[in-house]
Amino acid sequence: MNLQKHFTEVKDFRVKGRCLHELTDILLIVLLGTLADCSDFPEIEDYAKDKEVFLKEELGLLLLSGIPSEDTLSRVVRFLKSSELEKSLRSACKEILETVEHKHIRIDGKEMRGTIPFGKKHATVQVVSAWLSEESISFGQVQVDKKSNEITAIPRLVDDLDCEGGIISIDAIGCQKAIVEKIVEKKADYIIALKENQGELFQQINEYFEKNKQHLPSYDQINKDHGRGEKRVVYATKRVDYLDAGDDWKNLNSIILVESTRIVNNKETFHKRIYISSLRDDSPEKYANLIRGHWGIENNLHWHLDLTFREDDSRVRKDNSPMNLNIFRKFGLFLLTHEPSKISLKRKRKKASRDDKFMIEILKNA
Repeated sequence: MNLQKHFTEVKDFRVKGRCLHELTDILLIVLLGTLADCSDFPEIEDYAKDKEVFLKEELGLLLLSGIPSEDTLSRVVRFLKSSELEKSLRSACKEILETVEHKHIRIDGKEMRGTIPFGKKHATVQVVSAWLSEESISFGQVQVDKKSNEITAIPRLVDDLDCEGGIISIDAIGCQKAIVEKIVEKKADYIIALKENQGELFQQINEYFEKNKQHLPSYDQINKDHGRGEKRVVYATKRVDYLDAGDDWKNLNSIILVESTRIVNNKETFHKRIYISSLRDDSPEKYANLIRGHWGIENNLHWHLDLTFREDDSRVRKDNSPMNLNIFRKFGLFLLTHEPSKISLKRKRKKASRDDKFMIEILKNA
């Protein structure tokens, strides 16, 4: 992968002729520092100074005015438009991902907890991402507007996605008619959790399953681990003609019920969840795998952002910096995951900071 090529697509906001450093050099240094276990701009500057010969001779950076200072790195990341950076990195991913047809695209939001103001409950920066777990690709991301929520951000994200033929899953916050219509407009399928606040639709589906589930095909999933166990029974049907309340939901072709019985420390709890989908399939096993697979975005993306990259510990809060660093971390996660060594991603970051050959291997295996 030619990373320089993709970064040249990023529009430079700086005044032409008054810049000491090439934008592509700065962006590559931030990405490499992210891979090499750096937590902030001073550490990234230190890494680049230590590796200046490597950056020039092995990776082809120009560095016409030497290594950019931490202030320069910070200023560029702060004022660079996130949409420009996101667009360039998405184009890089497209070189690997030829099509999303039949692929499972998980959409979910995450608060960047390091941006929570003192005395407040919620972060000032929240990001909604589209994630392909099998490829470890963040397929797209948008920042939630201030004084808004994920409901308004999800349609903007779907609008930007080249998702034709894919299957989009969203938790209950995305169960909105406008979001369903947007997904169908993009020629993708959906499977979305249904909340009780959807009133008549939830009530009609719930009543149908209560009366008919014993006659429907079902699929059981059982998980046991460290003194806890869970059994999930999944029911599915394409019989949606009777749903008067479903007429306004575009391409509502199937409904799914998941009943979960969980035992933790000998205490049993029961939960019931309902989903709606545009898929024309009545295989409960397929829906069970999609529903359980949705949480790959938590386990494989959000978990690594928090634990491997320590995103929630970051105190970078100004302007576009939090969002842009989030994009760099996601791209770093993609590169680290595709390096085939059988060691943890945390160890890979540390090794990349020491071993130039290993850093090249990470970049090569993209």
